[in-house]
Amino acid sequence: MDSKTKQIYAEPGPGRVRLGSFRQVDKSEATASDTSKSFQELEQQLDKKKKELEALEARLDKKKDSIAAIERKIDTPTQSTHANSEKKWYNRLNIRGYTQLRYTQPLSGDREDLASPGDRSIQNNQNLLIRRARVVLSGDISDHLSLYLQPDFASNLAVTGATGGHFVQLRDAYADIFFDKEKTFRARVGQSKVPYGFEILQSSQNRLALDRADALNSAVRDERDIGIFLYWEPAHIRNRFKYLVSSGLKGSGDYGVIGFGVYNGQGANRFEVNDQFHLIGRFSYPFQFPNGQFFEVGASAYSGRFVPRTGNMTVNGTTVSGTEVAKSFDPSEGGIRRGYQDERVAIHAVLYPQPFGLQAEWNWGRSPELNVSRQRLETASLSGGYVQAMYKLDHFYGSWIPYAKWQHYDGAEKFSTNAPHVDLDEVEIGVEWQPIPELEFVLAYSNMNRTNVSNLEQVNADLLRMQLQWNY
Repeated sequence: MDSKTKQIYAEPGPGRVRLGSFRQVDKSEATASDTSKSFQELEQQLDKKKKELEALEARLDKKKDSIAAIERKIDTPTQSTHANSEKKWYNRLNIRGYTQLRYTQPLSGDREDLASPGDRSIQNNQNLLIRRARVVLSGDISDHLSLYLQPDFASNLAVTGATGGHFVQLRDAYADIFFDKEKTFRARVGQSKVPYGFEILQSSQNRLALDRADALNSAVRDERDIGIFLYWEPAHIRNRFKYLVSSGLKGSGDYGVIGFGVYNGQGANRFEVNDQFHLIGRFSYPFQFPNGQFFEVGASAYSGRFVPRTGNMTVNGTTVSGTEVAKSFDPSEGGIRRGYQDERVAIHAVLYPQPFGLQAEWNWGRSPELNVSRQRLETASLSGGYVQAMYKLDHFYGSWIPYAKWQHYDGAEKFSTNAPHVDLDEVEIGVEWQPIPELEFVLAYSNMNRTNVSNLEQVNADLLRMQLQWNY
């Protein structure tokens, strides 16, 4: 290369400087060299990007740890907050209830003498009646204690000649004491439903027919008494009992697979008068078939001594005093202070409406009863029950359940004055419509052939009844 002009010459000469030695290189070698350099540059760039990503991931992990710490702080109360929640046990209680408005209209028969112990709206000159107005306060206080309190704001005073109503009266006031955290064993202490049969335990909020059958309800007036009852059931059966109510299938509620206990025997809100317990036992099991169909069967029995309420009465123009009727208590059995033998056994079977259903109960026993001459009380046999068919239709402007119920009873109404004998045959046909969960309407026709327990006359009549219920 010329040092002044910077020109390149092929041959040496004056002022020309040798650049060096050269060799010929083919095209493939040149390409491979360039490609190798490109790969090296790419690898360097990738390494750089990897380091940048690793740095970003490290920063992201720190953010995640910070968020998790904040969430734990929110979800986990402090020791003082936990202590305050333990003190505020009332925050664990729930309030719910329901009200029933009923209308009864006789269609034929002797309305002057028409009456029923189970429905105050079945009487002369009666129109609208608030049948139930109940509020329930309940909740689990701890893993081992649950409370239940239910007053009724539409109760009547059982006083002759009383014209007023809607008095507040206690219905339920009990505690469930659980012996294990799984709640398999429990003791129910206080005033509660007596575990006898199926329909007695079924709430009127859930029951399909307007009234309970007299043959079963005559065993335990108002379905309740003060007692101590022990219940046992496994967890999956408890869930079945709960589902049979919440699903609208008209379950009886949770009273265990096995239940037994003692209670006063004189009925709800009545003082004990003979210092003797009634003993009771019950078994009921809800089977579930592979197709989802539920079928429940059970049996129950009780035994004790009952003291009837006596009063003056007129027989064939002759007045018999309640004192004289009371003297008829058999002295050999301990006299009036001990009362009469009162014992029954019952069976029940329920094919739940999915969509067709059947429900039946029957019971037999002995009870104090006014004799044929209507001048003294005796221990007499009794029997009766009912059969009910139903069909559940959903998704047609709500839920519909048409039903038909036949009931029969031949025995004493022991809770009525002087424990009169009752002959009863009744057919009820109706339909329940629940357009929304909060509202329920029932329309029913009944043909009644029953004994009026006040004047002991046999009455036959046709009735149309309607009931609107709102749940809250």
